[in-house]
Amino acid sequence: MEATDHLRDSLTAAIALANTFGAPMRRGRPATAPSVEAVEDVLRLTTKRVPQVDPAAYETGAKILYEALTALPDVDRAATLVNELLSKTNAAPRLTRTAGEPWHLHFGPPDEANGWLAEFATAVATLLGSDELERVRRCEAVRCDELFLDSTRNRTQRFCSTACQNRTKVAAHRAKANT
Repeated sequence: MEATDHLRDSLTAAIALANTFGAPMRRGRPATAPSVEAVEDVLRLTTKRVPQVDPAAYETGAKILYEALTALPDVDRAATLVNELLSKTNAAPRLTRTAGEPWHLHFGPPDEANGWLAEFATAVATLLGSDELERVRRCEAVRCDELFLDSTRNRTQRFCSTACQNRTKVAAHRAKANT
């Protein structure tokens, strides 16, 4: 999947939103209820202009995205879920532009949760229709259910963050020292 910057950003944001609402364990801790700030942080991954946010408006769609992405490599199941979300959001492509910015594709009104969910579902749908499915991975750290987009050239990323990587290395070091 040769992604444009905007598509890659939308896919990264889709995964982040899915994690925010769907991952039961995040970076070694039980997930907390998503806050306005958490959703705003996700939207900032793809835009400079963040609308008024009500986390509840994103919850159902984000959980569908998480379920679809964790269904992989079962592409049929993932596609069924993404198609459901595309239908619910009435995803319809349209070009939009902010003054001084280039035109880019949106799939719903950019000031509504429905528009963001349509865009994120479209980004995931584009991934599902590509040969890059293995780029979406689950963090290998214990007590972390987060997904991430492996953007390394050799496709070897194992952890969602350096925090999870460091936690795993410290645990391995301690286990080795105790034997």
